[in-house]
Amino acid sequence: MTLFPVLVCWAAAADETANSLAPEAMAASADGQRLFVACAAANRVLALDVSSSMVARVIKVPGWPSGLALSSNGGRLYVTCAAPESTVAVFDTSNGRLQNKLRAGHTAMAPVLGPSGRTLYVCNRFDNDVSVIDLPGRREIARIPVSREPVAAALTPDGRWLLVANHLQDGRADVQRGCRRQRD
Repeated sequence: MTLFPVLVCWAAAADETANSLAPEAMAASADGQRLFVACAAANRVLALDVSSSMVARVIKVPGWPSGLALSSNGGRLYVTCAAPESTVAVFDTSNGRLQNKLRAGHTAMAPVLGPSGRTLYVCNRFDNDVSVIDLPGRREIARIPVSREPVAAALTPDGRWLLVANHLQDGRADVQRGCRRQRD
């Protein structure tokens, strides 16, 4: 069985209008027992219990949930809520309560936790940068400029490099760069 039909069944259990949930992002607990699904159209996150195939909790979020990151111990869920002035909503996963809201840039998405769990990196799609958020200090400490529209990020296993994928290339899309055309 593929994951998609399972998600549709779980979503239907949580909401009769399952087609309007619009799954946007997922995060799995380290033990594989919980799967969190950001439902963009419904402004909520579903916490799914993998062993029972049931929705364990519905977490209402303060805006369009565009990305998820889960702390290594599974105790905190970081949800980017995309807007021109985005927020990162921090939830306690044991009770689903909002713990804090952190500021981010325009259309925040793709949150990534640093290896220590003290730093959160957030792609700001329409600001063309990545926020570096100090979690204990609850504030943004830097912005890293990147190419156009960053939409995904990942840290290397050693935590030394943050890799960022962009939605658009730099410059015009109708100009070929970096490769030669083959002639027939």
